[in-house]
Amino acid sequence: MAATTARCLWAPRAGLVAGDEPGPKTGGVPPAILPARPPGEPSLAGHRILVVDDEPMILEILADHCASLGMAVQEADDGEPALRALERNPGIELLVTDVRMPGLDGPALVERALVLRPLLKVIFITGYSTHHSTAWPTLRKPFDLDALDAALRRALLA
Repeated sequence: MAATTARCLWAPRAGLVAGDEPGPKTGGVPPAILPARPPGEPSLAGHRILVVDDEPMILEILADHCASLGMAVQEADDGEPALRALERNPGIELLVTDVRMPGLDGPALVERALVLRPLLKVIFITGYSTHHSTAWPTLRKPFDLDALDAALRRALLA
């Protein structure tokens, strides 16, 4: 199986394309398959990120992947706990949030988060084709984790 195929994040309905034995910190991909950072590519290590998704499997995969890049990761399974995390942790630089969640959804979360933290950067993720943001990048599920890496780099290193 090619590394790119093995590193694809699928919405819960479709399942996760992964290696033979899922690993807790690699999103189901055996660590030997995960490619190293390309030479000359700046590191994301030390950047602080908040990942929000109401699907536990997706939340775990995203958080573990970002942690594997050396990022300091906070997790929330809903918009309200995400807001509390932003209030408690002023060092969070980036919010990666699902669009559709029960309660406080992604767009409403971002609106309230930007009142608290006007310089916060945002990446939306969604399995729905109807969401469109002109202000923030949107990754559509299923997406390759390389696409997430690229979005993280654009948001934090550009």
